[in-house]
Amino acid sequence: MSSGPSEMILLSAGLIVAALVSGVLLQTWDDMDDVLDERGKQGMEDVRTRASLVNDPSNIAWDDTAKSVNLFIQNSGDTFLDLGTVGVMLQGTSMTVEIADGSEQWLPGQTVQFTVTDESASPLSFAESTDVMLSIAVSSDASTYSGSHTVTEEVRLVPS
Repeated sequence: MSSGPSEMILLSAGLIVAALVSGVLLQTWDDMDDVLDERGKQGMEDVRTRASLVNDPSNIAWDDTAKSVNLFIQNSGDTFLDLGTVGVMLQGTSMTVEIADGSEQWLPGQTVQFTVTDESASPLSFAESTDVMLSIAVSSDASTYSGSHTVTEEVRLVPS
């Protein structure tokens, strides 16, 4: 008894299933490749985004009357930084950040002066020299992938 036609049908069905499975696997692989490529580009922008505190961390003048401090921050990365997204936290308190030197763009290597003010409901007060934690967050001004960087240092605020 010949089972030729049924074997041909089973073979054809097996080939169709194998083709569908391989198509799904190839699409999944392509999607994973795209995700890894996007993460790589984002990671590269994060690596290019850097900032450094230029002030002497052991002697930063704190104006207790205005509840403010002037910080000099250098773009120590390889990409433009966004002046409008600089964030500063002092001793866990979010501060208001203003550009003090009139800079309009933040090029690699450029130092920008910022006035950082505590406008919270119960502002910080440092009548004597005090060691505090200072965190500065910056982001790049890239058009497609925006990198970010945070600097956290222990600094000494000295009343001026």
